[in-house]
Amino acid sequence: MDLPSNQGSCVVCGSKLVKNGRHPSGTQRWRCRSCGSSSVRRRPDVTRREQLHRFLTWLMGKASQAELAGARSARSFRRDTAWCWDLEPRLPVTGEVHEVILVDGIWIETWCLLIALTTTNTVVGWQWAARESAAAWGALFESIPAPTVVVTDGGSGIRSALALHWPEAAIQRCIFHLQLNVTRELTRNPRLRAGKDLRQIALTLSSIHTVDDAITWRLTLEAWWKTHGHLLRERTLYDNGHFGYTHKPLRKAWAILHRVAENEHYVHFRPP
Repeated sequence: MDLPSNQGSCVVCGSKLVKNGRHPSGTQRWRCRSCGSSSVRRRPDVTRREQLHRFLTWLMGKASQAELAGARSARSFRRDTAWCWDLEPRLPVTGEVHEVILVDGIWIETWCLLIALTTTNTVVGWQWAARESAAAWGALFESIPAPTVVVTDGGSGIRSALALHWPEAAIQRCIFHLQLNVTRELTRNPRLRAGKDLRQIALTLSSIHTVDDAITWRLTLEAWWKTHGHLLRERTLYDNGHFGYTHKPLRKAWAILHRVAENEHYVHFRPP
């Protein structure tokens, strides 16, 4: 689209326009010397740019709509920037293959935003979803070439999507998320000795730096199973008349660590 220049021609007689003061709104006024007609040149592109700038300032900042509206009202601000809500940012499809990609899901109100990042925190793709399902993760992975390594917190649905769309990519589990998931089940102060020992095993993941360290950690986990594994099979008769596992949180915490070890996932420490 050709943008109007600062100095144009009169729409009445075609003569050259000259500056003639400013409109009360602050916009430049133009006047024709030949016929005397006066007008204000409109720049929709500049208006939209300013509206978008004010909208983003309000959305990402602390200023209220009334403060950004200036002499106008907050209602005028909402009316002027209503079109901004319909904008849908898009990333260009470059086809670039990244060695490592980090994926995670972030909940925003009732929607989940799935994000793919490089190691330099550059966003290479995103996908809105109702939840972290295999279909939602698959939609994200389809738009990005498979990396060499993918770092994940092991959320629901992601394992199936990785096996289908990025089967050759090595999987790294984020240690911070692993430890967080184990702590969620056991709490920070487990009541049983088995829980205390298992949480300590999860915390020692941060100290693994070599293959020997990983082997030692795996042997420690197996030793825990030989000592406390019988607790995971214990059952209790509940008030509803049905039997259930006595130590459910302990079983879940064990399953988190055991699954990572059995699947031979790499681990990657990333602070929160």
